Amino acid sequence: MCLIVLAHLLDTDYPLIMAANRDEFRHRPTENMHWWPNIDILAGKDLEAGGTWLAVHKNGRWAAVTNMRPTTNAKAPANDLATFKTRGRLAVDFLSQNKTAIEFAAELQMEQFAGFNLLLWDNHQLVYCANQEHCQPQILPAGLYGLSNGCLNSDWPKVNDVKDRLQKTLHQPPQHQLLQQMMQHTKIAEDQKLPKTGIPIDWERRLSACFIDAPDYNYGTRTCISVYRDKNGKIDILETCFDHATPLEQHFNWTNKTLCMPA
Repeated sequence: MCLIVLAHLLDTDYPLIMAANRDEFRHRPTENMHWWPNIDILAGKDLEAGGTWLAVHKNGRWAAVTNMRPTTNAKAPANDLATFKTRGRLAVDFLSQNKTAIEFAAELQMEQFAGFNLLLWDNHQLVYCANQEHCQPQILPAGLYGLSNGCLNSDWPKVNDVKDRLQKTLHQPPQHQLLQQMMQHTKIAEDQKLPKTGIPIDWERRLSACFIDAPDYNYGTRTCISVYRDKNGKIDILETCFDHATPLEQHFNWTNKTLCMPA
């Protein structure tokens, strides 16, 4: 994923409300969301490296990963990208194990991966970790969070935009249509508000939009996923894929009674 926004434990009726965009080169082979065999996770799949960007286990645990672009004052990785383990395995590995989120994050060999952000939910705690910018694993309290390719809640225009938009919807039950609409804004940020991550200014401008469309680079927002869970343990997910002339939607929902909130 390249843009994630979520309301964590801010509503007793809906303890999770989340939306996420995946931005990627369009030629990279991909499977849309599906139930993976023998593992009970719902996720898309990167067919080039075998990982995923957002995955939800049938038992309610979930994980999401974004790559991190270092700011100009951050230390760049010493290794070539090809020498790192794929970041897309982080979510799969977490959901394949029984470790708590903080245990998994604390045991990660951070230097084995290129820059990443990782959100982990183990049905008890939400943990954020990253391997750049001196971001240590941390348990997140109830709150509104935005994540792109900087650290959590970085002061980036599109992060602030989706947080503001989500905040304005929290007075009502979540709706997939509204969650996905707020992720599809194509406005480019003003130059003075752009982050400085060492990439050319034209790229920085294009990447500042919530929804990216850069056909001349064969790059853009390929999927939007909206997720919410209610107090009764019902998990509801909509994935919209933009790889086709007409966007393709997939809807998934199930109930895990162990996730019911206490009365």
